[in-house]
Amino acid sequence: MNSLLDKNSLANTVENVSEALLFGKKISDKDKKEVSEFIVSRHGEYRSYANMFAPTEYDLKNDLILFTGEKIKTGAGKSHMLGEESSRILRKLNMHNKDVEKALKEADEGILGRIKAGQDDPRYVHGTYCCKSCTCSLWLNLSAGGLDNDTEMLKSGLKWLKKFRDGTGRWKSFPFYYTLYVLNEIDLKYSGDELKYVAEYLKDKKLRITPDKFGRRREFVIKQILEKT
Repeated sequence: MNSLLDKNSLANTVENVSEALLFGKKISDKDKKEVSEFIVSRHGEYRSYANMFAPTEYDLKNDLILFTGEKIKTGAGKSHMLGEESSRILRKLNMHNKDVEKALKEADEGILGRIKAGQDDPRYVHGTYCCKSCTCSLWLNLSAGGLDNDTEMLKSGLKWLKKFRDGTGRWKSFPFYYTLYVLNEIDLKYSGDELKYVAEYLKDKKLRITPDKFGRRREFVIKQILEKT
């Protein structure tokens, strides 16, 4: 297996580890060390969002392609979602040392500070952040115990998601496959209602799955959801 680390791209590195995690591939101690050190080195760097983990120059010049193939074009969106996903990956790698713990603590403090600063806005909903794509990345971080393992925030966010059901088995304005991926990563006791809702759609619809890495991931996530429900 090739190295999971791409020194030129935080996005590619996060994607590589996410794929290994999804398909249950063994991650070597060498990869864990290299990846965790690289992510920590991006902490608080130029264009980091809320003192999380910064995109590289390569990442800033290109669209962010989410794990399931959707594109994020805005600079703030790329920086925020990479920050959330990087936090999750660091936790999943389970490398306990002072540098990792310090970076995660400060990243949590940074995004929680932004969330708290927006609570007086009449549009604020606990468990959400900015747009629907960014909110999904927040949930992904929460699924791994991020943001002080705030399960109340996660439950509130998923309750909000329910309001966007379109009656056919999807959610209005949410990136469909990325939402499936995120829900599949969340503990079933929190995500169960939404997975049951979407499962009927997934059983009945013949979804067009592309024969590429994104298609393989989408297909695998759908398979796991149907097995759970």
